Amino acid sequence: MSGYCLSFSKVHGAQGNVWCTRPYKKEISPQKSQFGSFLFLLSCELVMALSFKFAYPLTQFGFFSTLITNTIFIYLTIFYIKKIPDTYKSMVLVFSSTGIMFSAWEIIARPFAHSYNKGLVYFSLNDWLDAFPEFLQFAIILYASFYLVILAIIAVQFVFRYFTLCRPHLARKFGGAGVPVWIIYSLVSGAIYGGSLYLFCQPDNYSDSYMREILSDSYNLKIAEVTRFLIIPYAEDGSVRWNNLSFLLVGVMILSLQYVIIVYCGVRMHTILQKELSQQSLVNRKLQKQFFRALVVQTIVPTLLFVLPIAPFLIGPLVVPFLGIEMNFQTGWMYVILCLYPPLDTIAFMLIVSEYKKYFSDVFKPILPKRIKISSEISQSTGPAFTK
Repeated sequence: MSGYCLSFSKVHGAQGNVWCTRPYKKEISPQKSQFGSFLFLLSCELVMALSFKFAYPLTQFGFFSTLITNTIFIYLTIFYIKKIPDTYKSMVLVFSSTGIMFSAWEIIARPFAHSYNKGLVYFSLNDWLDAFPEFLQFAIILYASFYLVILAIIAVQFVFRYFTLCRPHLARKFGGAGVPVWIIYSLVSGAIYGGSLYLFCQPDNYSDSYMREILSDSYNLKIAEVTRFLIIPYAEDGSVRWNNLSFLLVGVMILSLQYVIIVYCGVRMHTILQKELSQQSLVNRKLQKQFFRALVVQTIVPTLLFVLPIAPFLIGPLVVPFLGIEMNFQTGWMYVILCLYPPLDTIAFMLIVSEYKKYFSDVFKPILPKRIKISSEISQSTGPAFTK
């Protein structure tokens, strides 16, 4: 009996102690075969193959979940929700629409990634558009850009809510003619990331030869036939490959900018909510806190689903040669997890902002048990604290 497993062991060699993580095929003699060992090997094989074999059905599930939840959210926000300021309403509508486009585009692009030692290959598993490699190249670039666009919109919302609390005259500039400005900022953030990926991560002879075997073994793909971008910051002789390193630097900078904005405005908003809102009406205080909690959730969810899990693999190519370790992971499963972000974010927003809860309470009240009550914290007046 044989099976594939992921080893993580300390190896003594000429270069000292090395921690290795790699899949391997292990023959199990009948004498030593045990049911527990069989289950362990089988689970390893399933884990190694899960994201590759079932990525597309899970992506489709994510798309339809996003389409349903975000369409309901957009419909309610336009026709029923009255207490959200117009400017903020336009932001959440743009954000929800972007979530639908993001999920739909993932079905087309079918992005995946694999980390192997000092390199990472970002490629498309789409096999029904492989006759159009230029389009698929654009597709996976646009998908990568979408994440920065989403994060930039969240950063814009933090700035707007911060100005709403402390500088209402500046918050008013986000509406009207200001809407195209913050939309352009979000698009430019994504374009910088996607453009740097296109400019600095094109395949070459060295990168293709480095990843050729791993793509063949893990996915049964010929690297020359795959739409791909490769990140290998160090050449075989240890010299820096500046193009790939430039992409990593640009990506870290544009990503860090969004988080700096989010953290700064978030800390300032928390301080204001704790101190200055005591002078405002109870309704306004509750609404402002709801919007703040919604923004925090919008930031935390993609951070936990994507940024933190994939960070070691993005940093890995930079540090692996110096640490003497080996990596061999299907990192593309993180894109599969990320497809769940739009519906989760929308559901969380509707659970936090009580006007949405009130609507669903009114709709489902006839069929809900009497003991289930969803309270509403929204009154018919929003007070003067909001900026429209």
